[in-house]
Amino acid sequence: MNRRRPSRTFLRVFSAFCLVFMMTLTTLAIWSAVDERRGSEAEAEVLDVEHRGGRTFVTVQFSTSRGEVCEARFRAAVSANRSVTIGERIRVHYAKSDPCARVREVGDRSGWFIIVIAVVLLIAFGIMAYVTWRRPRPQLPLRYAGMP
Repeated sequence: MNRRRPSRTFLRVFSAFCLVFMMTLTTLAIWSAVDERRGSEAEAEVLDVEHRGGRTFVTVQFSTSRGEVCEARFRAAVSANRSVTIGERIRVHYAKSDPCARVREVGDRSGWFIIVIAVVLLIAFGIMAYVTWRRPRPQLPLRYAGMP
C-alpha cells in the first residue's frame, strides 16, 4: 500500500501551532508554580475524608492571611495525611492569587511534574518545527544520480 505523506505546508502550520501552544502552556505552568511559591501556609481543619481505592480525598477549611475563609478538596499525596480523620488539623499551602481554589498539602511537590512535561513537549515541538521549516537539501548533481 502506498501511503501519502502529509504536505509540507500542513506540517509547517501544524508544527508552528504546536510550538506556540506549548510555549503558552509552559509559560502558564511556570507562572502557576511561581504564584504558588508566593502563597502562604495555613492550619486547616479536616471536614471530610473520602477513600476511593488507593486514593484519599480530603476536604478542609482554613482561613488565609487576609482573613478569607476557604473550603477546599484535594487528593492527599503526603502519606501522613492519608490516615487523617474528621476534626484533625493539617498544614496546607495555598496560592497567592486564588487561595480558595489552588490548595495543596505542605510537602506535596507534584506541581513541578507538569512543568517538566511541558518543557519536554516544548523541546520536541521545537525540533519538529526546525525540521519542517528548514530549507530542503539541494538535489545531488546528475553525475551522482545512479550511485548508491
